[in-house]
Amino acid sequence: MSTDRTRRVILAGMPLALLAAHPAFRARVWAQAPSTGRLIVQRAVPLAAEMPLSGFGTWITPNDLFHILTTMANPLPAIEPAGWRLAVDGQVEQPITLTYEQLKALPARKIVAVLECAGNSRNSVSPPLERSHLGNGYVGNAEWLGVPLHRILERAGLKPSAHEVVLEGADRGQPAFAPEEVPFAKSLPLEKALHPDTLLVYAMNGAPLPREHGGPVRAVVPGWYGTYHVKWLGRVSVSDRPFDGVFMTRAWRVQRRRDGVVRDEAVTQVAVKSLVVRPAADAKLAVGTHTVAGVAWSGGKDIASVQVSTDGGRAWSLAQLVESPAIYAWRFWEFTWRVTRPGSYTLMARATDASGATQPFAYDLDLGGFAVNQVQPVPVELT
Repeated sequence: MSTDRTRRVILAGMPLALLAAHPAFRARVWAQAPSTGRLIVQRAVPLAAEMPLSGFGTWITPNDLFHILTTMANPLPAIEPAGWRLAVDGQVEQPITLTYEQLKALPARKIVAVLECAGNSRNSVSPPLERSHLGNGYVGNAEWLGVPLHRILERAGLKPSAHEVVLEGADRGQPAFAPEEVPFAKSLPLEKALHPDTLLVYAMNGAPLPREHGGPVRAVVPGWYGTYHVKWLGRVSVSDRPFDGVFMTRAWRVQRRRDGVVRDEAVTQVAVKSLVVRPAADAKLAVGTHTVAGVAWSGGKDIASVQVSTDGGRAWSLAQLVESPAIYAWRFWEFTWRVTRPGSYTLMARATDASGATQPFAYDLDLGGFAVNQVQPVPVELT
């Protein structure tokens, strides 16, 4: 393990108060800003509420600014911790049922991780797509506390026939593509389900997991899009075959071209992405020196670099990366921009992760509005 990665793993276990005192965060006032503004409610039924731009100004997204996006939960399930139960069944040696207190008594793990909706930033795609109201704020970075899913599965005992793990929530409904009412359910391949960072979470940012964010218990699958982070979790079922539930086979599907062949696949891993947060689009600034700042993240891979353009993509310069203590978290970056001439400028940011994946300049429409990560222009005026 590299020295840089080792340092990040060590830091990832620190309480938030200690993180704030770490040299990587001291003097980064913009990265430790208090919660300001409110969620932007864009749809009441099912609820869709976006984090405002101010939410990108803090490394940990406060619970009251963390986006809310429900598929069919109206009203939201109301489950008290005392009445919560988790059934574990299917291809296991011993089906079990856990109470909330029994879950919390198991060894826990704390992870800081981005949770991004698979349709985040859809309104940046041209021509406009279905549900194009989804802006850049359907993403957040939180501290999650919970029990690794593998501990639950090991307790029940996996049979040799185990192939996938189905996570089922308490929210039910009949989406347009389903013939009948169904619970919200997603499946994980066994390798992902057994990963030590895949958690059954009961606390968010040091507080009990709020109802609107899936409490009392939800799944958190770091590095994968939010559709797999099943809320109001009530059942874990181990299957001996690929799960054919409608939310796996009819929704969150993308068309990917490889070697000239188009394949229909489920959207899974979060794509590398960066956003210019400051200055905001259409800002009017005085000629002089300014800090262009933003965030970048990827699906469990370190951000290797962020390049910034101030002329619409003709020339690029490296931004300064602010150290992040967690590989699943978003990472801040800054660029000092000295401008001497008034006029119209277009700012851009382009991130590359440790695997070499880089943001494209144009969105691939075959992805159907999911995994939107193309470079986004930010126009500003200098006077």
